[in-house]
Parts: sequence; C-alpha cells; structure tokens
Amino acid sequence: MELKCKVFLRYCTCFAVIGTLLVWPAPVHSAVVVIGARPYLERVAKRVVEILEGRYISGNSLPIADYVAPIQLTDKGLSITGNVSFHSAFLAKIDSIEFDAQKFSEIFLNTEVTVQGALKWHGIGVVLDFAANLEEYNGTGTLYVTYNQFDFPLKVTKPFNSTEPTGSLQFMSIDNSNKIVTVGYPNNKYVQLISRAIMTNFDFRDYMIASFRNWNFQNLLKAVIDEVPFPEVCYNC
Repeated sequence: MELKCKVFLRYCTCFAVIGTLLVWPAPVHSAVVVIGARPYLERVAKRVVEILEGRYISGNSLPIADYVAPIQLTDKGLSITGNVSFHSAFLAKIDSIEFDAQKFSEIFLNTEVTVQGALKWHGIGVVLDFAANLEEYNGTGTLYVTYNQFDFPLKVTKPFNSTEPTGSLQFMSIDNSNKIVTVGYPNNKYVQLISRAIMTNFDFRDYMIASFRNWNFQNLLKAVIDEVPFPEVCYNC
C-alpha cells in the first residue's frame, strides 16, 4: 500500500509540473535579436537633433502657453503677494542635445520589439514677458529662465508582422540635479523676488513645464523613421 501511494504521488507531481509548463506564458525566444539596434537608434537620434537644431529652436514650433501664477513670498522684510501673468514666451536657445546611450534598451514582446533611449537637452533658455499684479507692486517686465537639462525619452517600436515602425519622443522631466537660473528686467527688488519664485514656487515652474509636455514631435519623428531604415530582425542568431 505504501508503494502505491509513492507511485501515485510521483504521478501527481509530474502532472502538476506539466500543467504549470502548459499554462506558463511563452516568452519570445532569446535568439531573436535586432541586428545593430543601438547604432540604429543613435542614427535616429542624430537625425532628430539635426532637424531640431535646424528648424525647431526658433519661431512657434515649440510653443509655450500664457498662464497666470499666484505668488506669496517674504524674505528679509520684503513681501510680495498677488498674481503674475506670463505671456509671449518662447524658446530662446538650446546649448546642446545629446543621445543618452546609458538609457538604451530593447524590449521584446510576442508581437513587437521596441528599442529605446533618451535625448538630453542642455542649457535651455526661455524668455517670458510678465505683468505683475501685486499688493505691493504693479508693473511689467521680462524674465530669462535657463534650465540645466531636459530629458526626452525616445523609442521606436516595430511590430513583427508589419513593415512600418512607429516612434515617440516626448518631454519627461527636468533633471533631478537641475539648476535653474532666472534673470529679470527691470532689475528691482520686486522683480528679483518674482525671478526667485521660478526656482521656489511650484505653480510658477509647473505651469511653464506643462507647455513642454505638450510639445509634439510626431511629424518630425515619423519623417526620421521613414528616412532611416529599421534594422533586420534575426529569428535565429
């Protein structure tokens, strides 16, 4: 009787293992690779940068919406309370744009493969005109805001059953170690506090950054993806 129980338990264990293997999700075979995936994404990034530097750092290609931000700031006996209206903002400069190779990765699913990395923008200058409606001061002026770094995730996805890859490029964040420098005109004590608020006031900064999130690079990226052929997918390499 004891022997029969042992045999029965062996069969139960065997069936349990087989059942687990049958229902376990089947991953894409590790032998499937994109030949030259990293150089491909680097070429895409380089071409995107060329177009950005040639067309997008002027005019209204990267718009920044008007907004009103509340302010309440006190320092060393000086206080300002009220609202500041920002308008006619534009992107004045980008010192450099580079491909962040450290963020490169490949993601294989059963139906598609994605190659991804990121673009880093350095030294971004934004000019904003403002009208201050404060209890202590009313006036107009201009701010020049310089951000240290922006991160833009870049990805290209290729369905296995299609010849047409798609891509995305979108503002994600300012860098955690970001240093923001703001210069205001006219250079009086009230405008100096308004300038400081860009660095310390969430609304001042986040309303501006909301426009960065709305920048649309789809047409640009589609043109680049059409121009730079997606590399061959090898199913047994």
